[in-house]
Amino acid sequence: MRSAGSAVLALALVLVPAAASADVWQDRVLPCEPDAAGLLPLTTSSRILYVNDCLPNGCVVRHGSDSSLTDHTTISPQGSTRTMQPYRHGQAHWDQVIACVKETFAPFDIRVVTDDPGPDVPHFEVMAAGTSADLNPQISGAGGIAPFISCNARRDNLLSFVFANQTADIEYLCAAIAHEAGHTYGLSHSLDPLDPMTYMDLGSRKHWQNADQLCGTETPEQCRCFPSTQNSFRYLKDTFGLSPDLGEANMVIVKPKDGAWVKPGFGISAHFDTPLQALEVGMSIDDGTRQPPQGGVLAWNAPSTIAPGSHTITVSGTDFADRTASRTVTVNVMEACGADGTCGEGFVCSAGFCTPGADFDGGYGSSCVGNEDCATGQCASDGSSSVCTSTCDTGNVCPSGFECVVEANICWPLDGGGCSAGRGGSPLAMLALIGGVLVGLRRRRR
Repeated sequence: MRSAGSAVLALALVLVPAAASADVWQDRVLPCEPDAAGLLPLTTSSRILYVNDCLPNGCVVRHGSDSSLTDHTTISPQGSTRTMQPYRHGQAHWDQVIACVKETFAPFDIRVVTDDPGPDVPHFEVMAAGTSADLNPQISGAGGIAPFISCNARRDNLLSFVFANQTADIEYLCAAIAHEAGHTYGLSHSLDPLDPMTYMDLGSRKHWQNADQLCGTETPEQCRCFPSTQNSFRYLKDTFGLSPDLGEANMVIVKPKDGAWVKPGFGISAHFDTPLQALEVGMSIDDGTRQPPQGGVLAWNAPSTIAPGSHTITVSGTDFADRTASRTVTVNVMEACGADGTCGEGFVCSAGFCTPGADFDGGYGSSCVGNEDCATGQCASDGSSSVCTSTCDTGNVCPSGFECVVEANICWPLDGGGCSAGRGGSPLAMLALIGGVLVGLRRRRR
């Protein structure tokens, strides 16, 4: 790593998809005096990125010290004046490219604009126009090129290029613009195929990766500004900060509800709401081993051997901005019924477990609106009242105070509301599980 007094610029490029190499430009290093005009700590550099389509008449570029304010570049032939031909793919195509670039930089306090800020407003610039020959006939096989801020360099107002008239591939152009801007911000090439700084899988959608990335184009190389690996997302976040418009990260536990009564092996599901990609998500029970989701689905099952009683469920996640969101709920795991089918006071035996009775919220026989309101997971209605219930046990058996409606296999309160059935006749009662189809059912008491 160079000392703070030896700032340098090096040229870096991105290849067009069909190109094999352009090494002639890879190792060119340009000295930069540490006290020269325009040298600033990168954390105070401009947060404006101007993407220039050079419409309608092209962009005139002169050889000289790299500057977006005066359209000078050290990349063009010495003493030359060159013209980058205007973007040729049309307005609709351009709009798609710019929308992609804005989405790529959306996490950071970097404002992507397409109107020239002018010579008095500090800004970085990518000219997305013309061909490599327009800029310098000696450039071969390049889709873009930029001056690179090496370690401890301090520069603002840098100008880079994407040779947009050489390809109409929107994903490629989007990534190339981010790539060349990334060089002017101080990032090296990356071997992570998902990151904009890579040469790999050109033409695929790229996003800044919060990961330790090896530097290089085809094989690992020393990162210019980092001891071993490069993390592009954290570097841009630390340099420019997060966008003030970036939405918050929030964790939501969908089920179980806080205070719910559950059986062993109960299901757990959550949503991690963040505008960014998730970096890591996990669930733990009672501060136990943290379990990652399987296949990216935020759903787990508690152990079937979990002990009866109170337990805490915590689901937390971290997004690409290193923001963590966490939620915790408390559940009550039901115990098995006694050998003779008995349970403690206030509980009823259903499906082999002591289920809270009607005196508990969501208990057996309590009022409900939907299945999620009930400890049994079933809410049934006779058209006038809705209660938490369950299917009948083997032999059409229901808890004390309930009868089995055989045709629906539903336990219903003996003195429940709705249409009553005569003890000796065959009138029909109308019962249905919430969300099901209402059907005519004959009651049978057990």
